[in-house]
Amino acid sequence: MRKKNHSIRIQIVICAMGLTLILALFIAAVSYILSMRYLKENQRQSALTNIHVLGNSIDAEIHAVMTFSNWICLDSTINNYVQTVEKTYSEDEISGRRLSMSAWNHLNNEFNIVGVRNYVDRVVISTNDGDYFLQTIAGGSALGGPNIPSKILESGFFDSLISSQTFSWHGICKNPMSKNGQPPIIPIIRAIYRSDSSEVLGWVYMDIPVSVVIDSLKSFVFENDDALYLTFSEGISYRYDGKSFVKEALPANLVTYTLPETGWRLSYLPSASALKARMKIYLLLIMLVFTVILFAGIILSFSLHRIITKPVNKLIGRLDQIGLGDFSRDSAIEWPNELGEIGRGINALSQNVSELMDKRLLDEKAKHDLEYQVLQSQINPHFLYNTLGTIKWMATIQGSDGIADMSTALSRLMKSIAKGTESLITLKDEFALLDDYFTIMKYRYGGTIELEYDIEDESLLNNKINRFSLQPIVENSIFHGIEPKGSAGMILIHTYENNGKLCIDVTDNGIGMTPETIRDVLDGKSKSSNEFFKQIGISNVNERIKYTFGEEYGINIKSEVGSFTTTTFVLPLSNKD
Repeated sequence: MRKKNHSIRIQIVICAMGLTLILALFIAAVSYILSMRYLKENQRQSALTNIHVLGNSIDAEIHAVMTFSNWICLDSTINNYVQTVEKTYSEDEISGRRLSMSAWNHLNNEFNIVGVRNYVDRVVISTNDGDYFLQTIAGGSALGGPNIPSKILESGFFDSLISSQTFSWHGICKNPMSKNGQPPIIPIIRAIYRSDSSEVLGWVYMDIPVSVVIDSLKSFVFENDDALYLTFSEGISYRYDGKSFVKEALPANLVTYTLPETGWRLSYLPSASALKARMKIYLLLIMLVFTVILFAGIILSFSLHRIITKPVNKLIGRLDQIGLGDFSRDSAIEWPNELGEIGRGINALSQNVSELMDKRLLDEKAKHDLEYQVLQSQINPHFLYNTLGTIKWMATIQGSDGIADMSTALSRLMKSIAKGTESLITLKDEFALLDDYFTIMKYRYGGTIELEYDIEDESLLNNKINRFSLQPIVENSIFHGIEPKGSAGMILIHTYENNGKLCIDVTDNGIGMTPETIRDVLDGKSKSSNEFFKQIGISNVNERIKYTFGEEYGINIKSEVGSFTTTTFVLPLSNKD
């Protein structure tokens, strides 16, 4: 009985399924990338449209206030008031009051006509020293204490705004008219010049309540993780939290619109969760397409099995019958195709060369009695280094920089472990080993951990340190400090000289340690999770330092639960050159 060999059928199925799977994966990947790009662009365009509408609404309101401010600076009645009020009062107090009342009526009428009283709480027109001033309030009353101008002059924004030739913005400020600074305002201060020269006669002060801007933004719907920012000038940015403005620096990936009249910038950070929610729908469609293509591949595999594999199995069965001595003609294998030609050849062969077939079957049986030995190559470090080098090369060619970096780091780390025989190495070489280890860990944690160096003197890198001393400390910071925190983390290595000794601080912003935990770590009760490095624990490093350099050297740990952990190496200063 011939032993059935299904390699052709397996190859056909594998080829069909593999081609289908590759095609499906390619289509799914391309669809995902294009969909993600489309959704991001659509989200940004939608956000830009929204902040255009919001920005134009705010810009129109503030522009009306700016126009009113320009009118005050150019109006002849106001100009005459600030120019002559002091002299008029000194000559005749009644005439001075008439001048003030006339100017105030003129100002208040314009204030009511132009429609800016909804955007401005208070308008103050004053001489340079603040002795004489006019005031109108959105409530319609011009009453106010005599120290109104002095409060404005003493505010932190007066000097910077009055010195500007054009409109300048100091951001959101405390209200100088109230003790607690509430409600916050956006101040406008402009100088009033003599009509025929550049002499400054006085100034005008206007305060725009922040509520004016907030009212325009109330229609904006926020997601859980999006944000809206208002920027007045470089370094003066505020985040709108739905109720108020909080001063905050601008993040990256913002959609920004500059208001044409005021020059303010309205920026929006699109919601990542909303994008993910929309992407889920596209992913379902992509998975549906993937499933359809995969199902088509399965149908194709069954079709190939019916068209090719079954006839081949019949031919194999016929050959098995011939091997058993049945040389009769089998017309069932003579199909009207190429496989039928093979069947007719087998039938002809079975009828004419039965003795030759018997002889050949015996020869084949003899050949199958040969034994083969499989030689196993001993994998040595050189083979592993070369293999990792090949992986790095292939990853670089394919643009997989992460795989290339990890392969390079692992290769160097394995080489250091396998070939390194020196007990003491320079701090520079120890940092290189630590970089290789941290590269692997950084990719493992998806780039959520960072490692920084702060070296006060480059000559300190020539000092000697025990080999593989820093790695257990960094490993402890990652696994027992940063990882339990559940968020991104930072490790800072600070190298400096203190009292003639080399000090290295390894600080992480993890969950910290209690005094009991610190004692366990230094006593060797806390073990590493790494199979290789678990033999080189923190207590082991501490003992090696003391054994190598003396009892006055070693490791100290300082920590605050929920805040940080700092592990300090104290080593002899052996080489400053």
